[in-house]
Amino acid sequence: MQLTVQDAFALAARHEAAGRAADARAIYEQILASLPEHPGALLRIAEQELAAGRHAGALERLTRALAAARAQALPAQEIWLALAATHVARDERDEADAAIEHVHGMARKLKAAGAVEAAKELLERCVALAPENPDLLLSLGAVCLDANRPAEAKQQLEHAAALGAQGGAVWDNIGLAHRLLGDDEQAFLAFEHALAADSSLTPALANLVNARYTLCEWDGLEACEQLLIATLDDPASDPRWPPWIALSLPTSSAQQLAVARRWSNAMLPAPAPRHPAPARAGRLRVGYLSGNFRDHPTGRLMAGLFEAHDRSRFDITGYSYGRDSSGATAARIRAAFDRWRDVRDIGDAEVARMIRDDGIDILVDRHGYTLGGRLSILASRPAPVQIHYMSYPGTLGYDAIDGVIADAEVIPPGDEAFFHERVWRLPRCYYVNDSRRGLPASTPRSANALPEDALVLACLNQSHKLRRPLFAAWLSALRVRDDAVLWLLAGHPRMQQNLRTEAERAGVDPGRLIFARRVAQDAHIARLACADLALDTLPYGAHTTGCDALWTGVPMLTCRGATFAGRVGASLLTAAGLPELITDSPEAYVARLLELVSAPQRVREYGDHLNHTRETNPLFDTAGFTRDWEALLLEIYDSTVRSPG
Repeated sequence: MQLTVQDAFALAARHEAAGRAADARAIYEQILASLPEHPGALLRIAEQELAAGRHAGALERLTRALAAARAQALPAQEIWLALAATHVARDERDEADAAIEHVHGMARKLKAAGAVEAAKELLERCVALAPENPDLLLSLGAVCLDANRPAEAKQQLEHAAALGAQGGAVWDNIGLAHRLLGDDEQAFLAFEHALAADSSLTPALANLVNARYTLCEWDGLEACEQLLIATLDDPASDPRWPPWIALSLPTSSAQQLAVARRWSNAMLPAPAPRHPAPARAGRLRVGYLSGNFRDHPTGRLMAGLFEAHDRSRFDITGYSYGRDSSGATAARIRAAFDRWRDVRDIGDAEVARMIRDDGIDILVDRHGYTLGGRLSILASRPAPVQIHYMSYPGTLGYDAIDGVIADAEVIPPGDEAFFHERVWRLPRCYYVNDSRRGLPASTPRSANALPEDALVLACLNQSHKLRRPLFAAWLSALRVRDDAVLWLLAGHPRMQQNLRTEAERAGVDPGRLIFARRVAQDAHIARLACADLALDTLPYGAHTTGCDALWTGVPMLTCRGATFAGRVGASLLTAAGLPELITDSPEAYVARLLELVSAPQRVREYGDHLNHTRETNPLFDTAGFTRDWEALLLEIYDSTVRSPG
């Protein structure tokens, strides 16, 4: 029986794997006897020639293979890599560098298309051939960042810098690697170094501002913030500052829209025109696209929604590009979908093709501009309707996104002008919760370094949400109540020291600041009941942190912010039946806080309300939320069919 070319290659590969190079070569020669310019067979023989030190023979076959691949529009990266290796072996450095640069360009295109693993593999092979090429090391470092491999990124980027790579972008990426590794202080120093090298590098300035937030480096912060915000008024400024950082700045909704539009225009592919949505027939096919279908704050809260979907009316598919898919939460989420697509190692265009082939009617992006998002998948419009929900609390400013899901609190009527997408509102708090999440037994205060008889004021938000004005208000509450302590999430040691210094300046014993170490989610929920009152932040408030507190029976004091990110706490409290804990100005927030610390019985009553209504509270009604969510999805799709423009 005559073998197909594909079968012949498979047989030859088995021969090579077993060390039978001569048998493999005989098969390649047979292929060439029928197809003299077959690029794959020429490449494999050339590789054998190169391994045997017959460089001229390798070069001759590779030249033919490249010409044939080009004529047939076939991928040629393997041929270029073999050419580079051959030129290196022949000590033809210029020719080798030229071949490597071809592969470098291919890797850049793969990175831009979201195929970061494939790009990383190509760049690693290039670096093996040219280990002292700083440009290759920089590209490999950047790809490692995209692949969430910060230790590898740091190694490659620092090697490039040691070889003389210049410019602020080098140090900006080194800073990002440090940040992902949790070394916030070294990240801060790297971002400063980046700006010293290039003061116009807006991404480095944005990252420096964020590093200041994370470390609570508040001296000089306002000047940095204003310098960054001022770039919005300069059309010539670098537009590449991440929109998620803008949410933490004292920016208006209009400014956040400008940041998002500038970013999408500079960093994302131009979207395809919208296609008409066909009339609905049968079940609505909904696709959920995310990198956080795992033990992640929003992943945990959305699991119940996926499970509660009405399968008689909805067909749901999960498209997961997250790296960590282990654990009980990830398994629960996977089991909730009708179909599960693991697309983490697949390029954006191929993922879009899968979505299109699955016949998705509405694609729900669940990541936005948060770290690791892949909005480029939506660029070709694989679904007739594409919306964003619950991850990035703001506008995406991207034409590939048709709508954003909110409620009347986080996006009040009249604020639609500040959103690039059409605003769709749920009738209750837009933030879904999982009624099946459980409530582990509480741990005692003694296990959390908290005084037994203290009034515990807690802000367990990440440190990048803390700001001096509200922190000063919290310290004033400690001055009013000698038995009160402030419970904070532990960050970098420098962050903790900065906050202790703030307390000392305000006349408060720094020992009354108690830092909670990071623990697993169940342990975190178990310790939350040790708090008496949770304190919300501005301009970026509590989201999942607020849900966690209210679920465990801890009331939260909030100040209604000026933007979506600062109004989620008000939405949560409205749904939970505690609107009296919402204030409308920093001054009112301070006054209400001082009232509450002077009347702890009232705080306990709020906690009793939460504990007694947990099973019936609208905030935690997953089944009711799902019916509202499904009705809104149908409304969105049918509205698009009626008015496609």
